[in-house]
Amino acid sequence: MFSLLLLVMAVAPAFAITLTPDQIQKIQQLSPAEREALAKQAGVSSPEASARSIESPQTVQPRPVSSGPLEGEMTGATSDASQQAQEVAKSAGVDVPVEKVAGTAGADALEVRRAFADFVSESKPLTVNAGNLKQFGYDLFAGSPTTFAPATDVPVPPEYVVGPGDELVVQLFGGKNDQFTLVVDREGVVAFPEVGPVMLAGMSFADAKATLAQQVGEKMIGVTASINMGKLRSIRIFALGEVEQPGSYVVSGLATLSHALLVSGGVKKIGSLRNIQLKRGGQVVAAIDLYDFLLRGDTSGDVRLLPGDVVFVPPIGITVGIAGEVVRPAIYEVGRRTDVSDMIKLAGGFLPKAYRDKALIERINPSGDKSVVGLSLKGKSPNKTQVRNGDIIKVFSALDYEDNPVLLIGNVKRPGKYAWTKGMSLSALLPDQDMLLPETFMDYGLIEREAEGNREPEVIRFKVSELFMKGSEQVDLYLMPRDKVYVFHRAHFREAPQASIAGSVKSPGQYELKKSMRILDLILAAGGTIRSSSFDDAELYRTDPETKEVSISRFSLAAALDGQADANILLQDMDKVVVHSVWEDKQRHTVRIHGEVNNPGEFLFADSEMRVSDLIFAAGSVTEQAYMHKAEITRYEVIDGEKRQTSHLSIDLRDALQGKEQANILLQPYDVLMVRTISNWRSHEQVTLKGEFRFPGTYTVEEGETLEQVIERAGGLTEDAFTQAAVFSRESIRAQQQVNLNESISRLEKDIAQAEITNSTISNREVLDDKQKGLIAAERALAKLREVKPTGRLLVELGSDGKLIGDSTLKLTDGDVLYVPKRPDQVLVMGEVYNQNAMLYRKGMDRDDFIDLAGGTTAMADTDRIYIVRANGYVESGSGWSSNHKIYPGDTIIVPQRLDVFNLLDTTLDWSKVLMQIGIFTASMVTVGIL
Repeated sequence: MFSLLLLVMAVAPAFAITLTPDQIQKIQQLSPAEREALAKQAGVSSPEASARSIESPQTVQPRPVSSGPLEGEMTGATSDASQQAQEVAKSAGVDVPVEKVAGTAGADALEVRRAFADFVSESKPLTVNAGNLKQFGYDLFAGSPTTFAPATDVPVPPEYVVGPGDELVVQLFGGKNDQFTLVVDREGVVAFPEVGPVMLAGMSFADAKATLAQQVGEKMIGVTASINMGKLRSIRIFALGEVEQPGSYVVSGLATLSHALLVSGGVKKIGSLRNIQLKRGGQVVAAIDLYDFLLRGDTSGDVRLLPGDVVFVPPIGITVGIAGEVVRPAIYEVGRRTDVSDMIKLAGGFLPKAYRDKALIERINPSGDKSVVGLSLKGKSPNKTQVRNGDIIKVFSALDYEDNPVLLIGNVKRPGKYAWTKGMSLSALLPDQDMLLPETFMDYGLIEREAEGNREPEVIRFKVSELFMKGSEQVDLYLMPRDKVYVFHRAHFREAPQASIAGSVKSPGQYELKKSMRILDLILAAGGTIRSSSFDDAELYRTDPETKEVSISRFSLAAALDGQADANILLQDMDKVVVHSVWEDKQRHTVRIHGEVNNPGEFLFADSEMRVSDLIFAAGSVTEQAYMHKAEITRYEVIDGEKRQTSHLSIDLRDALQGKEQANILLQPYDVLMVRTISNWRSHEQVTLKGEFRFPGTYTVEEGETLEQVIERAGGLTEDAFTQAAVFSRESIRAQQQVNLNESISRLEKDIAQAEITNSTISNREVLDDKQKGLIAAERALAKLREVKPTGRLLVELGSDGKLIGDSTLKLTDGDVLYVPKRPDQVLVMGEVYNQNAMLYRKGMDRDDFIDLAGGTTAMADTDRIYIVRANGYVESGSGWSSNHKIYPGDTIIVPQRLDVFNLLDTTLDWSKVLMQIGIFTASMVTVGIL
């Protein structure tokens, strides 16, 4: 609604009419686009369009704030204060500040440690690290802006000089309503309709506005003009000298000298920040000192640029560094008549911990030699020592030593550091007993004091209780600066009283003994009694504190638990209570059962009539494979208390479970019942047939069933079965192969580790290189060996009828797997060839032909030991007059590596066997589909 009112106010004067309420309502019903068109027709700006043209200011994200030097000065603990804080922090368990030493050497070592501690806490070398000083002010240009766009939405200042390319927006109202955009041409003139050409170039914006307003008033009767700046011209300037990117730049007409520095990437560190010149027509018309801007925020020298201006940065002038305890340590560019006091001002002044009695100037003399100038910064008058180019002023830190603290340490409520005042006494530090924590040792306190002169530590003893006496009985002591007052807990001077309990309680052991503690309290502290506790007599063992003799007294546990005074005895230090178990007077007899029962184990023997059937019932009854006709009981008897005799009884288990007395006999303590297993009992055993069978799957087999029988049960083989590549695997074989493989890996790892140790002692470079080659080859072989997965393959030759060739038979076991694939179409070439790959089988091609197809053998190939792993798993060694180089579908050709590389290692391994093992396992994994 507010924008609508603005539109009405703008449109009404434009048309020089008064709008009726109906007309206002119609304007209100217009769409935003129609309102904007109406405003444009009236020669005014739409309020809505103006609102849309206003851009929100960019939000600056907060940056992380790091710690400053003052924070370190004010919050960082000194070494002296840190040592005091550590002593105060140990107040709860403070010991007497007298250390135990082992002989003269221990005492000497203690003196050295104390001297070093004093050195750390009370001394500070006159050193300052000036290695991290940076040149002041250059981080102003550290950011690299992605674009250079001076603010154009700010008001144009009256002193802005109008030039070619500038736009002026003139809005006429009164006798005529119109709006013109006037552009200053190359001649500096604007073409104003109905007014004529007007020269504006070189005028300030204020003068240009007055000139145009005057022309309108003179030549257009009854018309008033409102004049504003439109688009500003762009000007070309030059940034030269020691800037990061010297060159020519096009900038806004509002650009200033600092804008030119920013757009050119800033000033190099070899350029001056204090004498940046603005040249116009070959003459220096202005200069800016960026230190005024950085240190005082003064931008008065940041003049506006004109076309063709040159911003020139000369080389840096005299530089002086200041390091140490100042607010802003850095390297500063200074004038020729700069002194030390000026440098302190540039650095922001001293930090609170600055040591002003002594400072140093490290100077490089004209001859190139280095020298040191000492000076004092103490006093109100400034130090007028002149500095030279390359000087480094070092302001040192004051000592961390505190000369007037008093420390209160120990069993007190407010331990810590207190300020010493003249005449301060111990009673002022401990005015009453409310300052003490419970169980304070009142007979002994200690003051550790630095003796006068050599400040050697001495101790002064006092009684804490005497501080709180009244009148003349009170004993007080005066304190000195750096005194340490110790107040101790009584536990430091005595062993804590304790009592113990053993036997049939939940948590037997030693317990703290408190005042007025009795037997019942100790039993309850131990968690109370347990089910097996005997509530008759218990014992109390008491140790005499002087003679250490032990006496024993019995009491009724039931009476003690009832709180009766004669049994619930008051305890003393080192007392021991023993609570007995009911099982101490009884034997816990057991019987055992093992074999074919669901829960074999040991069971409590019932003193009443416990029979065989009872024990079997307790064990969860027999399993389905239990042999029911005969079981055995092993019985142990002690003859005349001298020897143990073993006997074995046979019973009919079926009769025993039916309750027949001749079999279901009474058991005796420690009898062992064994339930046998049916002799030919076997769990379900299954084998798996995969691939080209009429009915592949998992089949249950009986003991002694053969491979041919299971194949027959599966309907035999299909027409596509390729029996030459049949793979039979057995879990027991796989497990043994894994054991052998692990042994080979372990042995190879040891040999490689030994070779690495041996190689480290070889100094001959040639020998070492050869050994390293062998070591690298062995590590590669080890990596391949680790990747091998045993298949458990048993080599079989299967005929097309599904029977083993050679009238052999193969009895099956649980987990056996037979895989018969279709006829493969590929031949695999592996090892030392240029292209290890599977290739399409081609009839008539032999071993060497396929190797040629794989790119041939590499320089590391052992061509005399090439072998072929047939699809059925058998190996053709490839050597000898009877070798067969023919290739059949599914074969794998393996070209091994030469052994001379491996033989460089001092090892007893048969490398040919290792490499062949890798090759055969890999080929088998390919056949069964693992790879």
